[in-house]
Amino acid sequence: MELANRKDSLIKLGYYIAAEPDSLAAAVRLAGIKNHWFTEDNCYKALRAISQHMLSREALENWLEAYDLDNVTPKRIGIIAAGNIPLVSFHDILCTLIAGHVALIKLSDKDNVLLPHLLQQLITIDPAWKDHIITGQRWENYDAVIATGSNNTSRYFDYYFGKYPHIIRKNRHSVAVLNGRETPAQLYELGKDVFEYFGLGCRNVSLIWLPQGYQFETLIAAWQPFSELMHFHSYKNNLDYQRTLFLMNGTPIIDCDFVNMVDVTAISSPISCVNLAYYKDLSEVDVWLQEQDDAIQCVVNHPQHPRAVSIGAAQEPGLCDYADGVDTLQFLLNL
Repeated sequence: MELANRKDSLIKLGYYIAAEPDSLAAAVRLAGIKNHWFTEDNCYKALRAISQHMLSREALENWLEAYDLDNVTPKRIGIIAAGNIPLVSFHDILCTLIAGHVALIKLSDKDNVLLPHLLQQLITIDPAWKDHIITGQRWENYDAVIATGSNNTSRYFDYYFGKYPHIIRKNRHSVAVLNGRETPAQLYELGKDVFEYFGLGCRNVSLIWLPQGYQFETLIAAWQPFSELMHFHSYKNNLDYQRTLFLMNGTPIIDCDFVNMVDVTAISSPISCVNLAYYKDLSEVDVWLQEQDDAIQCVVNHPQHPRAVSIGAAQEPGLCDYADGVDTLQFLLNL
C-alpha cells in the first residue's frame, strides 16, 4: 500500500470511531461482557482519544513530518498486545501499519473485542490491509518484535525474542509532583490522572510527591466526583480488601472513603490505593526520579522531567508520547 492510501484509510477509521455507529456500540458492549473492567465509559474514553489524538488528519500529518517513510522495505512485526486498559496496544499497531509493515498481532485475552473490531473495520475501509494485519496465537517468519508485559514475562520475551530487533516493555508506573499551591480545578484534573481506567494503566499516577506539611482538605474535596468508583463492585472489593490489610498491619492511611492514601514511597500501588511521599526540597524528588527512571512511564506536573505531562493529561497520550520514551516508529523505520 502507498503511504497516502495508508494514511487516508486510517483517517477514515477515525471518522468511523467518531461517529460511534451501532456496530461500534455492539463491540463496546461485548468488550464489557468479556472484561468487566472495560466499562462503556472507559471504552468510549479510549476510542475518542484515539479518534481525536491519533487518527485525525492534522495529528497524523504533524506526526509524520518528522519521519522519512519513503523506500521502507516491508517487514513482519510480531506484536504482543497488552490488555490492562482498552486499546492500549493500538499505538504500536498504528506505528507498524503506517510504516508499511505487516502486523502479526497476539491479542490479549483481556482486550480481544475492540481491537479486532477496529482492525476489521480498517480492512473494510481498504481491503489491501488484509495482507498487513494478521491476528493469531502463533507467528511465522517475523523480523522484529514489540512485546508488552510484566517484569516477569519480560524475562521470557528476552529469552525467546532477544536475537531479533525488539522493543520489550516491563512494568512502569507514573508519578505526580505537587507544590501545594494547586487550585481545586487542578487537583480535580490530577484525579483524572489517578482514577481514569480505575488506575489500571501505566500512565495512571500511583505515587504523589507532596511538600512536607501538606494539607489534604482541598485535595479530598476536589476528588469527590471520583467517589462514584465505589459503585463499581470490583473496585469497591479492592478498596475494602486493601483497607483491611492496612488496618490489620497498623498502617496509617489518609481518611478518604473512596481511595486509600498511604504514606509509602513506592512507585507501584494496588488498585484503589495511592502512595504518598514528602519532600523538603524538589531536588530530593529529582534524585528519586533519576534512581527510579527505568520504572517510570510519565511524570505529572514536573516540567523538568523528560517524560513530563501536564496535570490532567496523563491518560491522553498523543502520537509522539511513546511508551517508555522509546520512539516506536523510528525503531520500525530503521529495520
